[in-house]
Amino acid sequence: MISEPRAALRREGGIALVSVLLLLVFVLTLVAGLFYRHQIHIHKVTRAVTGDQALLIVLGAETWVASVLEADARAGKVDHLGEAWARPLPPMPVEGGEISGCLRDMAGLFNLNNLGAYTNKRWDDELKAEVAQDAVATPRAWFREILRQRGLDAADRRIAALADWVDPDAWLLTPESAEDNEYLLLDPPYRPANHPLTELGELPLVMGYSATDAAALAPWVSTLPRQTRLNVNTAPAPVLAALSPLIAPARVEALLARRPFTSLGAFYDALAAVAGQSRDDLLQRIPADLLAVGSDYFALRARVSLAGLRYDYESLIHRPASGRARVIARAFAPVPRLAQDAGGDAAIGHPCNHNEVNSP
Repeated sequence: MISEPRAALRREGGIALVSVLLLLVFVLTLVAGLFYRHQIHIHKVTRAVTGDQALLIVLGAETWVASVLEADARAGKVDHLGEAWARPLPPMPVEGGEISGCLRDMAGLFNLNNLGAYTNKRWDDELKAEVAQDAVATPRAWFREILRQRGLDAADRRIAALADWVDPDAWLLTPESAEDNEYLLLDPPYRPANHPLTELGELPLVMGYSATDAAALAPWVSTLPRQTRLNVNTAPAPVLAALSPLIAPARVEALLARRPFTSLGAFYDALAAVAGQSRDDLLQRIPADLLAVGSDYFALRARVSLAGLRYDYESLIHRPASGRARVIARAFAPVPRLAQDAGGDAAIGHPCNHNEVNSP
């Protein structure tokens, strides 16, 4: 039989052991928490430093691209896909990673902000011309055909709603369109911009449009800050085909094979040969003030890979006919790691993959 003092000592020893184990668990938990927070801090610092380094790299690329565009402008006023600026930049090594990218001529796309020039009279005159089957190429009809090509709703009410969003006034183009009164009835309410779109991501705010519409239109449209003409030397086949019924899809490839055009006269001559129409008739049906053979706006799109992280970058560069190229908009964002793990560039799409639809 164990004496009471010895039993008490054993109980006290057991309590001490449990206390030591609890203290050890507490210390290990505390150390693990500190280690975890330390790793999080290191990750944040690494990501911040890597992001800063990636931004500096693309800003350097931006400066180089500006010099290329300025040299191209000095060489001539015609811009086409055979020039140096149109060649994609293959993956090039930089300290700690690599960079790849490309330039795209944004004047080769349909500028949604061109719809902002509509007035009630111009809109009504176009409707009457269509009824009389005497229609000519217009931004409204052009955009409507692009919507149809993409399998989207091409109703005039949607086109009018976009025109009313980007025009500077608060007057409705059509009774089915939307201005302040219509947007203020939404939940939550807001007002239309009455200002040109600054990016395509703004399109879902326009009544009748969605993010799906924006994604479907992305390869063919732009949101340049002023009225622009289409560069027929760089426009993708679908954008050219949507311009007029005279440029049927079957004729587009033959027309593209004749690029580059050194002047608008050369473009109309080529179209006359392809379409079997007279040049004078084409000039009446496709006004020359919609078209150009040069460009003022280019988009630099790049991807930087550093320390296992990826960053996508885009800048809009304005290169006027005379003067230096300057950046008027920038966007810089990390590529989500989950997307990388899903299959890398093939899964998420390199920012320059869209150039495939614009290649000659």
